[in-house]
Amino acid sequence: MKKHRSLILVPLVLFALAGCVNRYAIERWDSEPVIKVLVAENVHSVTIEANGNHTLSSASGSMPVLRPGRWDISPTAGLSVTLNGTQHLTNPSLPLKVAPDEHALLKLNGQPYRGWLAVTPGTSSGFNVINLVPLEQYLYGVVPREIGDGSPDIMAAIEAQAICARSYAISHFGAHRAQGFDIYSDTRSQAYSGMSRETRWCTQAVDATRGLVAFAGDRLLDARYHSTCGGRTANSEDVWSSAVSYLQSIKDKPMFGRPYCSNSPHYEWKKLVSKREFYATIARMIPAGAEIRSWSLEINPKSKRVVKMIVNSDKGTHEIKGPSLRSAFGLKSTWFKIKELGDGLLFEGHGWGHGVGMCQYGAMEMARKGKSAKRILKHYYQGAWVGRLYR
Repeated sequence: MKKHRSLILVPLVLFALAGCVNRYAIERWDSEPVIKVLVAENVHSVTIEANGNHTLSSASGSMPVLRPGRWDISPTAGLSVTLNGTQHLTNPSLPLKVAPDEHALLKLNGQPYRGWLAVTPGTSSGFNVINLVPLEQYLYGVVPREIGDGSPDIMAAIEAQAICARSYAISHFGAHRAQGFDIYSDTRSQAYSGMSRETRWCTQAVDATRGLVAFAGDRLLDARYHSTCGGRTANSEDVWSSAVSYLQSIKDKPMFGRPYCSNSPHYEWKKLVSKREFYATIARMIPAGAEIRSWSLEINPKSKRVVKMIVNSDKGTHEIKGPSLRSAFGLKSTWFKIKELGDGLLFEGHGWGHGVGMCQYGAMEMARKGKSAKRILKHYYQGAWVGRLYR
C-alpha cells in the first residue's frame, strides 16, 4: 500500500462530512462527538426535572440551581418558565438549555435522559426538545429499541447492531441542521428512548464496540437494517431511488440449511383483503375516476420484491411503487404475491421491513452459530470493513 500524507482535520468538519470520510483520516478522530436528537416535536408544554445540581441557560445568560428542580415551560403569556412552581424567569426566550452536573440526571415529561435537554421553537407549532448527548450514551438507548433486550448467546449480533447504529448516526450528522438537530428519535431515523429502555447486554455491546464504524471502500457506510428479510435481502433501488453497491440483494442462508431468519415470526405472513377494499385502495392511488381493467405485479427476480404494480385503466397505464403498495395495504414487506381467494385477495409474503442491509433476526441466528460481529456485517454489506473512528 502506498504511504499517504498525514491528514490534519478538524473533528467538527469531519462530523459534517462524515459520509465522505476517507479511511486514512479516521485515526485523527480523537474525541467522541455529541449528537443532537429530536426527542419531542411540536409539544404544547414541557416539564424537565433534574435530580441534582443543574444549570438553566438562555441567550441572556446562565442560572445555576444548586438543588434538584422541576422546570415547567409553557406558552402562557408569551413564554412562561417556572422553577418548582414558584420562581419565574424575567422575559425568557428560546432556546432554553438545562444541563445537569456530573452526578445529576434529567427527566423530560417523566422520562429519563442522559446529557442535556434544549427547548427550541417547534418545527410547526409549540416546542421542540432536543437531547444533546455523547454518541455512545445515545447508543445505549438505541440498540435495545432496535434489536431487543439481548442475551449472551447473541452478543455478536448486538455488537453488529451497535456498529450499524453508530455508523448510521454519524453518516446522518447535520442532516437536519437547519432545524437545530441531527437525527430523529423514531423510525424516521433510529428508535431512541433515552434511558428508559437501556439493558445490560446492549450497553455491554456498545461499550465493547466503542468508536467502531463500518466503511464501504473509503466512505462511511449508511448502515440500513430491518427486522426480517425472509431469506433474501433487498436492493436499495427496490426501496429508494438509487442503487448502492454495498446494499444489494444477497441470499441470507448458509450453504446448507434454512435461511438464518427462518425462526422469525415474520418470516412468512399472509393478509386477506376483500376485493372491494383492494380495488378501492388501488383506485385512490391512480387518477380520479379511472376505471381499473387489469393489474399486474413487476417483481425483481433476484430480491423477490415487488418493484411496482402496473394498472391498466380506461385512462391509460399507471404505476404504483412497491413501497407505496406496502404502506397502503399495511403489509409487512414488499416481498409478496397476490392470489384470488373467494371474494377476497390474499397477500402471501416474506419478511418484515424494507429488507435492505442487515436482517436483525438473521444476524441473531448467525451469532448463535458462532459468527463474529465483523463477519455478520461483511455478510450483509458487500465489501464492508470495520474501523475505529475514535477511542
